[in-house]
This record gives sequence, C-alpha cells and structure tokens, in this order.
Amino acid sequence: MLENEELMVKLLEEKNLSYAIEIEGKSYDLQSVTIIKSQIPVRKPTTRGGVYFTDTMAYKIKGITHDLSIKKEIPKLMLGPNADFKPILFKTHLGIDNAHSVTMTTHLTNAISTKDTVELNLIVDKIDLK
Repeated sequence: MLENEELMVKLLEEKNLSYAIEIEGKSYDLQSVTIIKSQIPVRKPTTRGGVYFTDTMAYKIKGITHDLSIKKEIPKLMLGPNADFKPILFKTHLGIDNAHSVTMTTHLTNAISTKDTVELNLIVDKIDLK
C-alpha cells in the first residue's frame, strides 16, 4: 500500500493538471496522462529487481511525450538488460496558484515509441508533497 495514499486520491480528483517527468536533471512534459489503481501480476508483495517494493495493487501512470530525445534514456531506465533500474521523478502541482509540489518516485515498466511520440507506462513507488 502506498504510504501517502490520501494524497494520491486527492491528485486523482484534480482536473487540468500539468505533468512532467525528470530524468537525470532533464525535464520532459507529459500529455494525455492517466493514473489508475489496478492489480499487478504478483500473488503476494515482493521486491522488484531488488529496487522497489510492490504490493498486489499499484498506481500506474500512462503518459505521452512529444520530446523524442527521451528515447536514448529508455534503455537506462528499464529493468531487464540494464542492471541500473533508475527511478523517474514524476511531478505536478496542486492547490490554488500551484502552491504545493507533488513528486512521485516511479519506475518505467513499458515504453511504446512512434515517429511522433513516446508513450510511457510507469508504476508509482512513492509520493511526496512539498
């Protein structure tokens, strides 16, 4: 279970938020972002790749970026052939005048690339409000 799940629920209730991910100091804007809570294909809580802990339910994020320079970063981010499974910071703002910064630590589970966009599928590991 996510530590600050009530913050995630509040985030899901908000409309028209802008989102960005940060990878090694570079920011990529995301469009068409959806966040859902769903089951994942594990039968009991487990540690994924020795990097993050996952329960049987998780928050998943799907977003699209038009910045194709992210393609060169994808091999560094996915678990599999790469041993360094780097986290991705997913950021947005809540409240009047964007008073509160929300940062989620996520991990890339899948990426689909077309000639114009890159669709990223992320799993949320942690969420913080500042």
